[in-house]
Amino acid sequence: MPIAPLLQRFIDDELARSGALVSRVVAGTVQLLTTGRDAELGARLKRLADRYEAAFLASLRKLVLDNVGDSRVGSSAGSGFGGLQLMDESLVESDIEISRAMQLIDSTAEWELRELQTFTSTLIGQSHVTAESNPFRPVTYATALWDAAGAVTSVAAQQALLLRTSAGVAAGLLKNAWAAASTRLESQGVEPGTYRTVVLPSAGSGRATLGAARPMATPAPSAAGSPLAALVAGLAGARLTPSGGLARPDPAVPASAASASVRPAFAAALAAVEQAMRAEHDPAPPLRRHLPTLLGAAPSLVERQGAELVARVFDDILSDSHLPDAVRPLLAALQAPTLRVVLADASARQSLDHVVWRVVDRIGEVALAYPRAGDSRLAAFVTFGAALAHDVATLPRIDAGTFQRALNQLDAFLAEQFRTQLRAAQPTVDTLQLGERRALVEEHLARRLADQMAAVRATPAVRRFVTDTWAKVIAHDVVQHGERSDAVVGDLKTADDLLWSLQIPDHPQSRQRLVALLPGLLQRLRAGMDLVGFGGAARQQVLDELMAIHADALRRATSSAPAPLASSEEIVRRLREEVVPSRSGADSLIDLSSMETVPADALPSGVADEADADKRVDALRAASRARLFLHGRWNRVQLLWQSDRGRFFLFAGETPGRHHSITRRALERLAAAGLLQPHQTKSIVQRAVEHATQQLDGTEAPAPHTGR
Repeated sequence: MPIAPLLQRFIDDELARSGALVSRVVAGTVQLLTTGRDAELGARLKRLADRYEAAFLASLRKLVLDNVGDSRVGSSAGSGFGGLQLMDESLVESDIEISRAMQLIDSTAEWELRELQTFTSTLIGQSHVTAESNPFRPVTYATALWDAAGAVTSVAAQQALLLRTSAGVAAGLLKNAWAAASTRLESQGVEPGTYRTVVLPSAGSGRATLGAARPMATPAPSAAGSPLAALVAGLAGARLTPSGGLARPDPAVPASAASASVRPAFAAALAAVEQAMRAEHDPAPPLRRHLPTLLGAAPSLVERQGAELVARVFDDILSDSHLPDAVRPLLAALQAPTLRVVLADASARQSLDHVVWRVVDRIGEVALAYPRAGDSRLAAFVTFGAALAHDVATLPRIDAGTFQRALNQLDAFLAEQFRTQLRAAQPTVDTLQLGERRALVEEHLARRLADQMAAVRATPAVRRFVTDTWAKVIAHDVVQHGERSDAVVGDLKTADDLLWSLQIPDHPQSRQRLVALLPGLLQRLRAGMDLVGFGGAARQQVLDELMAIHADALRRATSSAPAPLASSEEIVRRLREEVVPSRSGADSLIDLSSMETVPADALPSGVADEADADKRVDALRAASRARLFLHGRWNRVQLLWQSDRGRFFLFAGETPGRHHSITRRALERLAAAGLLQPHQTKSIVQRAVEHATQQLDGTEAPAPHTGR
């Protein structure tokens, strides 16, 4: 989609100024990293400043353009193949760090950011202010800073320290930069937009933070104390204004309604309004536009209450900037049928749990789950829902039973859509099931190997290799070939040979056996390393330490040997020159290991945090929806499957056919950091009712923080 000229000019201007901004970030960060071990990182950043700045600018430009184009495809980081992304603890650490940097920037420059959003919303033609209108968001800068840190160091702990430090510096600079950007836009004649009131979860809760855990679901209020009942009571004595709305209620008019019958005059007026709405060019005409016609039909108190209630609620829902345009006609078609039920059923005017509102909420829930334009899942739902709404609207008699049947049909459609997605993800499910079985075998083997290693003197690297890496090798072959296969027998023999070689008896024959054993043992070890992808510096360290241990053993044995044999140095040279052919059938499964994480003092701690995170993960059920912070941004996901032991979770992502596979421990880490959130804390109907009540009472709060 082409970018509006004014927005394009704003983007170009801000990107042009980003070079100076990141240079000041580098200077400020280097100045802070001057003591202790931090000084080494500061010196490295100073030396590689050009690389850091180039990585930041490249990342910022890409992220900004993605924001403008609503590019919702996440990075491919993570283990796996095809569309599968396995996120374990080590891989979600970057998201946790980015979220904290984002929050630091957001809280430092909150007011300047809110002001800038009023102008960017105007630039893209929005009638109300939204955080998404600004392509230069806190998360965008936080992600760019993380990418820049990765260009300077590959050590995870250093990347985290660099991000935290640079984010603090950048926050102050962005506070001034965003204020200056607002001033420039205002001087160019851009009119700021207005914030649309969003009802906060509770009056005393204050501004929500990423670290604050919220419940995964909000139960529907009962009729007693229901915001819907409060709104209806407020509408009881409201007076019609010249503009067609209602003024504040007249306290002299009672809030109770004696009759729920619809008069012929009002029924005729409603039929005329329905016909007029169908004739409009607007695909989603609001009922409130025709409210004067309804209220002019000499309505009873119940009719006036019902008309104003439905008009206000749907007007708020249809103007929700986060609602996909494709869904608005579907909801608009339900306005008149909803009004008919509200007039005929007193409970529909008292409880948000009434089926007529549950239908609207179900549509809103699904609509908000698919933020990508052109999503085939949303398109299929809208097509089905539109036909269903048409059938409901054209029925001669509409009541609560009509909407209950409609809700049942919606749920049946969604259930089949869920099953379709699960069937499409079956190859991934099979892989994860195999992976869980392998993980269980691996844990059992690791315990056995650790017991055998208890009395063996070995370096930490060699000990980890035996109890962790070699356990993976054996587990892989157990799953692939069976417990009694030749491959598993060979793996176990290799483990026995390796343990023996680490503590050979002080006997001349032991040296001869070790000399004969080492070339083949090393070949088998290398093949196992290749099988599970154990390479790089860690692999070389293990091989070097093993060679040192074996060379020392041979050197000690040589002093008592009667005949000149090959020296330990010659054996080591033979081992280094050993050429091992690649083993066929390498592991094609995802790596299920956990890697080093950032320092624990930077993460939420305490039994309460862990217990709460565990409960939030346990609350997830198949087909439930949630919001996850992955790959540097919030994602709306749906749980497709979890493994039998609950170790792995498979989520459908925002892009059709794209999945997120996450380990339980990684999911708990996200939950503890506040990065696993409910799909929505309040339903669209409840938000609309509370907003309408505030408007009626004249108690609308000042523009709240709307960042998501």
